[in-house]
This record gives sequence, C-alpha cells and structure tokens, in this order.
Amino acid sequence: MSTHSWYYVVDGARAGPVEESEITRLIDAGTVTAQTLVWREGLDGWVAASEHFAMSGAMSTPGAPPPMPTPAAPQAAIPRSHPGVQQALYDGAPARGFGEAINVCLNKYVDFKGRASRSEFWYFILFTFILGIATSLLDVMLFPNNAMSPLNSLVSLAVFLPGLAVAMRRLHDTNRSGWWIGGFYLGLIAYVVFIGVATGVSPYSEPSGGMLGLMGAGGLAALGFAIALLVFYCQRGDPGPNHYG
Repeated sequence: MSTHSWYYVVDGARAGPVEESEITRLIDAGTVTAQTLVWREGLDGWVAASEHFAMSGAMSTPGAPPPMPTPAAPQAAIPRSHPGVQQALYDGAPARGFGEAINVCLNKYVDFKGRASRSEFWYFILFTFILGIATSLLDVMLFPNNAMSPLNSLVSLAVFLPGLAVAMRRLHDTNRSGWWIGGFYLGLIAYVVFIGVATGVSPYSEPSGGMLGLMGAGGLAALGFAIALLVFYCQRGDPGPNHYG
C-alpha cells in the first residue's frame, strides 16, 4: 500500500484505499466531514479528517488559510482504537495464495521477524504435509527395507526451520511472542529428559503409580499447550500495526 493512500469510515464501515486527491473531492462533496475518521500507513490510529485536511464550507472561513494540522493524540493500534469499525487484513501480513505462500516461506527460510497471515501459514503447513506423504511413498518404493525413511527424514529436516519461522511470524500477527513456541519445545525437552532419567534408573522394573501419574500429567500439559498454539494459529491477525510490525 502506498503511504499516500487513505482509508476513511462511512456509516461505521471502512472504505479505501483512495488517493489524497479523492479524499479532497469527497470533502468537497460532503461525504467526508471534519469528524470523519481517516487513516493511512504511518499513523498510529484513526484520526479526524480535520487533522490532516483543510475542510471547506461551514467547517472553515472563506478566504482564510487552511487550518494547521494538530498532532494526533497517542492511540492504541488501529483495530482497538475504534472497535466498531470494520477492518481489512493488515498490509504487513497480506493474504497469500498456495504458491505464493510457499515461495515467501522458503525465501524467509530463517526469518523469525515480522508477521504472517493465516493463509501464508496454513498453505505452507499443507505444502509440508503433501511433501511428507510424497516422500514417504517414495521411501517405500525406493528403500523398502530401510526403516529410516531417508528421503522423508531429509525433507522433514529441510522444512523444519522455515516451518518454525512462519509459525513464529503467525504468532506475531496475533500480537503474541514467538516464545510461546520456544516454551513448548523447552517443556517438551524437559519432559523427555525427565522420562528418560526416570526409566533409565531401573529400566526393567515396573513404573510406580506416582511415576505414571507424573508421566500422564506431563503428557496432558503438552497436549493442552499444543491445542492452545493451534487456536492461536487459527485466530485472525491484528488488522493494524502491533508490537511486531
């Protein structure tokens, strides 16, 4: 989106983008008034049109110079400043097609900054899923006696980092830290180490009831965390700027 493109609010709905000349025409036509909310990239939130445009008619004195724009008061990010205003997808995390999402994610192979829309994230997940099925079938045909599944293992390793990166960018799009994923992996590693130590002490003895309870509690915690991440990935991103872009 051009930094000169504007959005404005009519009857509670967002319209645009339009060029500055079109806003001026709408002011002359009376569609945009001094109190009409407007926004463009670079502003922290919606502001009154009179703060950026000279108003004609009853809103200004004929022959007088245009009023000086007043600085916009600090506001929250756009989607929270006026909850009743309909918002479109934020340009910082645009919707992607299947091929475009794959291309973007592979080009941002280890880029953990910025934001990713739902379509970008889920299309890449679909791509890795299809790739996994295809390589598993090839492993069965080419290496029938190899339990390691070499092709599938190599491909899974190759797409791990871009998958992790787009997952973090997806969390950023919902205004959440990527450490939600880091915490999940750290907790999973700690759980695996704990189980390994506990079973390694006496590998041939039956685990006690307390040990089974701890193992079950850890498994439920990991499942709950995974479900929470899934919900975050499915949520709509912020339509305006947030802490991550």
